[in-house]
Amino acid sequence: MSEDRELDYIPVTWIKEYHFCPRIIYFMGVLGAHERVTESIKAGGSHHTLESLRENRRLTLAGDRKTRVDRRWLKLKVSSRRLGVRGVIDEVAEVNGELTIVETKYMKKPKKPRRSHLYQATAYAMLAEERLKKPVRRILLRYLPEGGSHTVTVTDRMRRHVEWTVRRIRKIVCEEKLPRVRSDGRCRGCGWLWPCRKT
Repeated sequence: MSEDRELDYIPVTWIKEYHFCPRIIYFMGVLGAHERVTESIKAGGSHHTLESLRENRRLTLAGDRKTRVDRRWLKLKVSSRRLGVRGVIDEVAEVNGELTIVETKYMKKPKKPRRSHLYQATAYAMLAEERLKKPVRRILLRYLPEGGSHTVTVTDRMRRHVEWTVRRIRKIVCEEKLPRVRSDGRCRGCGWLWPCRKT
């Protein structure tokens, strides 16, 4: 894929970032900045590698002994010209002819799924359907190393929201306009806090 064609595709991770804070899209998509690599980001990458090796040996869905997996794809590269989105899915598992997206997060399990994680995984569901030509009915959000998960049914409303989010991301990048700051408790732990305060 040429460099020009590559720019036509938004990384799925930007959907997650948009729902955390739209300003991150401006920093990455307009200024070309990268988030500083923290120790927790490095640790998450190491855990991801180990978990992929474990998943490759499992016969069941994310360690659930009752649900056998017919087939699985790990680190599946996907893209959609229709959506203008590309990414790499942690895991797609086929169970009884239907696909499940398994997205692993290295954090304490929240009481309910975070919007950023949910819509990132929904985008992966849409991309997996295009690539594998089978329906995705649910998303499994896993939280490691403590364990626990949320299972979410994929709805048409969630799919439409992903499409809306992609349009909003493109608008920020095309207009090169810095979104207003949305100051709340998340700002304290954000890797973009320093440049954000300077703008």
